[in-house]
Amino acid sequence: MSVPRAVLDADVIFSRVLHELMGRLAAGVRLFDLVWSEELLGEAKSSLIERKGLIAEVAETWVGHMRREFPDSCVDISAVPGDLDLGSMTRDPGDVHVCALAIASSADLLFTFDRGYLKDPLRDHGVEVPDLDRFLIERCEEQPQAFARIVEAQAEVWSGGRPLEELLAAFERANVPAFAATLRPLLGSPG
Repeated sequence: MSVPRAVLDADVIFSRVLHELMGRLAAGVRLFDLVWSEELLGEAKSSLIERKGLIAEVAETWVGHMRREFPDSCVDISAVPGDLDLGSMTRDPGDVHVCALAIASSADLLFTFDRGYLKDPLRDHGVEVPDLDRFLIERCEEQPQAFARIVEAQAEVWSGGRPLEELLAAFERANVPAFAATLRPLLGSPG
């Protein structure tokens, strides 16, 4: 069985806790192979500077994680056929490059919180846009010990090492509250 290819939209990369978790799930459990483009990382970097107030060097380090950890996963979005109407896949013209990345990389999954993507046209090209919270819960239920190891390892290095409960609270703030609730009993965290 082949490993699905996945795109993290800029809004997922924007969340440090989710960006790191998804990278760990790709590298550690091989739930999916992450793909990225320079255009996607550029958007994420701009968002980190404008919305989080990060300085350029810090934002570059943040998005540079994809380049460092997944160096062979960069996709040239110009490979998309010119006659393909990418604008029909999203309500936001600013997200056309993400659709191009999904198509050019033959991605199976697009992880996003943005409701502007049009699921049916993307599905016509083999790209599913799952609910991230639900996706994480289902995979966690399939591989609870692997998820426990990954989340515990993430907590050990997250912001210099913090208690698991703080990481779970960060998952809640990052729009995956049901996933955090699923992890609590698994990790022995009272919540």
